[in-house]
Amino acid sequence: MEVTVNGEQRLFVIPEARGWSCLGFDVVYKHLRALGEKLARFGIDIAQVREEEIGSLAQYEQYREAIALIGDKDLGTWFDPDTPKPVRAILERYRKTREHLRVFYGEPRTGRDWLEESDVVGRVGRSTGMLKIPLLIAEGESGGPGMLDGCIVRLMDVRARRELYRHATYHQGEIDIRQASVGKPYTHGVWVGGEHHANFRSYAKAAQWVAFMAGECMQAPR
Repeated sequence: MEVTVNGEQRLFVIPEARGWSCLGFDVVYKHLRALGEKLARFGIDIAQVREEEIGSLAQYEQYREAIALIGDKDLGTWFDPDTPKPVRAILERYRKTREHLRVFYGEPRTGRDWLEESDVVGRVGRSTGMLKIPLLIAEGESGGPGMLDGCIVRLMDVRARRELYRHATYHQGEIDIRQASVGKPYTHGVWVGGEHHANFRSYAKAAQWVAFMAGECMQAPR
């Protein structure tokens, strides 16, 4: 089976042993450009990456060929091409010191916090393979999920409770704690921007969640 193009969803559909995987047109284009810059440092030039070829099988094949050129070369940590330079520098510094970060993910265009509460506290690691992406590793674990580094809108040092980075237009929706309407065992709920977001078993747990989202405490309620 061959790679096919889903123009409506802007995806390359890639056959695999047990199904398919997908790769976005824009992801291929941006990563191919970044690969060209990285490989150039080793004296390897790839063909010009053309914007007008976005979504073409020719550009996907060019991407595959560029990946193959990496070989055993160490390209360093592989960040999303859209990751701001200050964020890259902080992640690299904390990867080396192994100190813990609190990561806030959100919409990179607007700076709106997604209010993620899972996989947002830990030390920075790095995957294996040719493209070594940053990982966030929770305390006591030896591995963790890949970071959405291109969607980081705020960073804090866990131990010092100190902010390290904030998106220029970082913001959260207005957060309220109200009486829960769903009944036991929940007593209180959190509303964000006027919409119900979550329920909690006590006012204290709801308040802890709000504090965690604000970066005023570093542990989400359980």
